[in-house]
Amino acid sequence: MSVNLENSAHTKIVWSFSSQVLDSDLAKRIADEKVSAVRLVYHGDSEDRIPKFIDDYYKSHNTSLRNQAAIMVDLSEGARAQITGLTDVVDCQHGEKFKFIHKRDASNKNEIAVQVRYWDGLFREGAQVYIGYGLVVLKVLEIGKDFVSLEVVQGGQIFPDSEIHIPETRAKRTLASFDKNLLQKLVDRRVSYFVLPGITDPNEIKAFRDHLLTLSKDPPWLILRVDSKKVYENLDSLIETVEGLLISRRELALTTSPATIPMVTKEIIQKSNNYAKFVVTASEMLGSMRRGPTPTRAEVSDIANAIHDGSDALMLSEEVTHGRFGVRALGVMHNVIEDTEKQHISELNWMKLSPDIETEMDAVAFNAYKTAERVRAKAIVCMTKSGNTALRLSSYQPPVPIIAVTFQKDVANRLNIVRGVQAVVLDSDPEIGQVLPHVNDKLIKDSWLKPGDKIVFISVTLSPVSMKGSNLFTVQQLQ
Repeated sequence: MSVNLENSAHTKIVWSFSSQVLDSDLAKRIADEKVSAVRLVYHGDSEDRIPKFIDDYYKSHNTSLRNQAAIMVDLSEGARAQITGLTDVVDCQHGEKFKFIHKRDASNKNEIAVQVRYWDGLFREGAQVYIGYGLVVLKVLEIGKDFVSLEVVQGGQIFPDSEIHIPETRAKRTLASFDKNLLQKLVDRRVSYFVLPGITDPNEIKAFRDHLLTLSKDPPWLILRVDSKKVYENLDSLIETVEGLLISRRELALTTSPATIPMVTKEIIQKSNNYAKFVVTASEMLGSMRRGPTPTRAEVSDIANAIHDGSDALMLSEEVTHGRFGVRALGVMHNVIEDTEKQHISELNWMKLSPDIETEMDAVAFNAYKTAERVRAKAIVCMTKSGNTALRLSSYQPPVPIIAVTFQKDVANRLNIVRGVQAVVLDSDPEIGQVLPHVNDKLIKDSWLKPGDKIVFISVTLSPVSMKGSNLFTVQQLQ
């Protein structure tokens, strides 16, 4: 299998689509685009579309690992309610009273019809309700059988078809409520990641993983959405239950002061590095390209800053990708990443602390990374069974590329999203004494590396010096 590895550290891109727009034509179109992962946003009324779309995607795609995007399914459902029936913008003043109604038409100017996926439990007395992402903020006063009364606490304008967000009740529907047949279909189709809603109970995530293990011995990686102040405050107890985090800055700003979001993002990335987790940074990337062909200077700077913050991947939201300029926006993001990384600025734009060295894997990975710096190796090459070694190496953000060698295509796909990591699948499982020669031949054949290039080879699972495997790294010159 040829993988045509390139000599470049690379911040990855995730392209998002709502499950409501998935069809075979879209599967064919995105199969030709250069993205690391495709995020499919789950909607309860369109769950059959995701498995069918994945089938169409694999049929449309060539079989090379190099160009195949990993599949990410977001189980957090997105907005659960939406303004409906409005034809004009509604101006709202502080202290003004409104009534959202369900299952009937509005009868006066202060009544607004809403479309919801489920009414029970959607609102809570005293909860803050956000129109869009903070254009208007209201407080729930009273909840009836088919209405909710609210008071405006932050005035603004309500636009037709605006989304409604109620962070305080977002996690009410637990992971246990998701259709088990759908989960089985997704696992069977080799989905690489599940994005979990902003859950604050680690036991719920553990129970969900236990269920996945009944469906597969090697289930998808779990990504926790950090979308509220409560998730952020409980991150120490949550982060060990998942492989990665998705920072939803737009939603996080609803319950956290927007002015603190840049530093909160840096803190979350630091914590992720400490635990050897990957981070996807999301929200309003190139948001203006929903309606126009050219991004703003602020949006371009936002992408560059997210790269320098140390994000593994950047997410282009479904609002942008569904629009007229979705493919153009993807090209803009590629260009900004390439231009930013060409500047050879290896330092982050903040003081990053080195992760603690607590385990044998930590010690081997850290010293391999420092050795690669000292000997000016062309690459760090690691053997990885599940992807953990590559994740730990990436957390140090070494200045040279990481090539993860694995025997499983699914593991290689999951590593698509990890910054600076490129995966290669060995077609055969050599005897321990033949591991290094086999890797040597594979790299010479399929990568930019040449005979005479120096690499640091690392393994914490098997090695040519021990029949039982050992934790080691060694400096090698390719032959």
